Amino acid sequence: MDASEKKALVNRLRRAEGQVRGLAQMIETERPAKEILTQLAAAREALKKVGFAVLEEEMRNFESVEQGEKCVRADELMALVRQITKG
Repeated sequence: MDASEKKALVNRLRRAEGQVRGLAQMIETERPAKEILTQLAAAREALKKVGFAVLEEEMRNFESVEQGEKCVRADELMALVRQITKG
């Protein structure tokens, strides 16, 4: 991952961090559930995008290996996909 990609991901994480802090404040000040849930969905989506970017980088670095190892590696990648896509 090059420096500009890292910076973009870190910035995205910092924005998500701010969203989470905002969520805590919304709960403390008893904002309406609709507002909280909307903000929660936005924060979750931001983190999901970071996850996909990290997964994409991992897949770019996927190397062909012998058949037995390749299957194990593909299984590992699929486990990562399942992990970041479960609701």
